[in-house]
This record gives sequence, structure tokens and C-alpha cells, in this order.
Amino acid sequence: MRIKLERRRVIHGATALAATAVAGATLRTVHAQDFKKPLRIIVPLPAGGVADSAARFFAEQWTGLTKQTVVIDNRPGGSYLIGVQQLMNSAADGNTWLMLSSSMTAAQAAFQKFDMAKQMVPIGMIGTTPAAIFVNAESPHKTVKDLTDWIKANPGKLNYAGVAGGIEHLSTANLLKRYGLTGTMIAFKGGPDSCTALAQNEIHMAITALPMVIPFKGRIRPLALMIPQRSPLTPEVPTYREQGLDVPELNYWGAFAVPTGTPTTTIDAMQKIIVEVLKEPTFVGKLATQGMIARTSDSQTMSRIIAEEIKWMTPVAAELDLKTG
Repeated sequence: MRIKLERRRVIHGATALAATAVAGATLRTVHAQDFKKPLRIIVPLPAGGVADSAARFFAEQWTGLTKQTVVIDNRPGGSYLIGVQQLMNSAADGNTWLMLSSSMTAAQAAFQKFDMAKQMVPIGMIGTTPAAIFVNAESPHKTVKDLTDWIKANPGKLNYAGVAGGIEHLSTANLLKRYGLTGTMIAFKGGPDSCTALAQNEIHMAITALPMVIPFKGRIRPLALMIPQRSPLTPEVPTYREQGLDVPELNYWGAFAVPTGTPTTTIDAMQKIIVEVLKEPTFVGKLATQGMIARTSDSQTMSRIIAEEIKWMTPVAAELDLKTG
């Protein structure tokens, strides 16, 4: 037994050393002087939210692997524009990042104040959270068809939650349009406020993050996940495809980007270290406390995800006339 325990310790230690060696070797592929500077991560949202917490969790692990100091710089406002401008004013040397989220694709589509494809280069995803269609727990609607049949039979009566120009607003508006339905968006600050209103029967439905089912347990009910596969968090809840919906999937994600012009070698090196960070059990566990699943992607895949979201969101936002919002 003791021999086996000692062997496990040796293996664990060797794995940790290997991860550190990979990070060190990767860093050496980039100009050493670039990584002597602190890494600045711009978070275009106030401190204390999910994106901010994820960035801080990441910063701890990044420093642990690379020994590079990380500074979190919260720059909220302007529908993410202030954060984007801060990135644009930074040197393209890999030492300034912007925290991205799926909400930014909605903001670009709705207000067109920045262009994620031209002004920045994604360097990879760090986590995702599935969205779901929710109703009040005492609602008679047990399926998406129940809900859409009611909306169709009661034109104009539906009240749904959203942030004006936000991803939930565009996703719900797109769903309604796709099936010839109508409804009124009731504006809220975010998911918790939306779910509070839903739990109090002040609105009829909300599309928001699936983990909201935890703090509002027994008060709101998910009808369908807006992703192609079921979630371990709610294995009994079908996906939107299982419910017969033909709409884009909705997966909240977090990622990082650097200014356009950052050397490809630098981006590749940083992406490799991000992969190592996402292998850290501590980071994975901390993301889980925020309802996020640790998941990464390369720069090209992340660019494709952003482009696909903006492609379907832009015409929806144009029809809602949100550009001046």
C-alpha cells in the first residue's frame, strides 16, 4: 500500500514538473523580454461578476505556471467599447489581453461600436456555460411546444426577460420570429434579476444560464437546453433539438483576445499555456463554482465561433432597430 502511495506521489510530481516544463519551454519560444512585463487582462465589466471572477482564477494559475505577474484591469461601460478601446491603445506584444464573452458578440451586432474580427485576435476559450429556456416552476408549460402553443394562442401577451441588445434578447427575439410568434421584452440587468421576476410570476419566460436553476431551485423550471447535448447538471432536461427547435445554439463562453498585429508565434505560445492552465484541477474547480465548464479552443476556432454568432445576431438586431440603443 505504501509503495503504491509513494508511486502515485512520484507520478503526480512528475506530471506537475512536466506541465511547468511545457510552460517554460513555450515561453522561451517568445522574446524573453516580452514576458518580463506584467500581463494586463482588461475585463470590460465591473469587478465581482462571473467574467471578472473567471479572469482572476485564470490569473492565479497563469502566474503559478509562468511566474509572470498578472494585473486585472476592470474597464466597464459603453457596451464593452471602453474595454475594446483600452486594448486598441495597447502594444501588440502579447502583454495586454481583453476578456471576451458571448455577450460581446451580441453588443457588436446590436450597437456596432467595435469589430471583433478586425480589432483583435482571439487566443482561445477558457470556459462555457449552457443557456436554457426557463418558465416559472408552477407554469402549466411542460415542454417548449406547450409554451409556443400558448404564445401562438395569445398573441402579444408574452412577456420575456432580457437585457436590451443582450444575447438573451436577441436569442429570444430570433426564436419568436422563426416561429411567427410575438412578445414583449422586459428589460433587466442580468440573469439573477430575470430569474427573480420569473420566480415571482412577473414574466412568462427567460432564456438565461442553466446554473440559475441552483439558486432558484423549485421556483423556476428549465424546459430545454440551448446546446446540442444534455448537461450533467440537469440530465433530465432535453436539448432544444430534442424539443424540435431549429434555432442557433446558445452557449455562454469566456475567452481572451490580443490586439491585431500580435505575432502569430506569441499567440501560439500563449494558447499552449492556456491549455496547461485548463488542466489544473484548482482552476477547473473554481470555474465550476461559477457554473462554468473549463474548455478551450485555438485562435481559429474561437474566431469562427464569434463570426457565426455575429452572422445570425446582426440581422435580428437590425430588425429590432437596436443600433442607436
